[in-house]
Amino acid sequence: MQTLGERLQEARQRLGVTLREAAEFTKLRTDYLQAMEANQFESIPLADVYRRGFVKVYARYLRLDDEKAVADYNTHHSPRAARRPIDALEGEETDVAPLSVASAVPPMSRDTMIWISVGIGILGLIILMLFF
Repeated sequence: MQTLGERLQEARQRLGVTLREAAEFTKLRTDYLQAMEANQFESIPLADVYRRGFVKVYARYLRLDDEKAVADYNTHHSPRAARRPIDALEGEETDVAPLSVASAVPPMSRDTMIWISVGIGILGLIILMLFF
């Protein structure tokens, strides 16, 4: 089974792109791309969230499934993967609370909120004029 780094390198070579060209297009440093292709993600001196983002950007650029690449990174290379093997998670209860209905509703845009506020203000003025 190929490692994530090998898949990244193979995809880049299949596209006929040099590391320098990939770095220029993705705006990622060449040494970071080299580290990813060498499967040495820990040598990138940044927080895990940045490494994960780099994997996603690079995989998308290489026309790979970026979600699968990030999942592979999370499984094999993230600091959490090193601390807690996948087998240890089986049968373990999680502390994740179910989503409430309110969190499933998307937030309103700024314009919508302005129009609602204006409407409430006008309605208030109309009621005020009717009763006084």
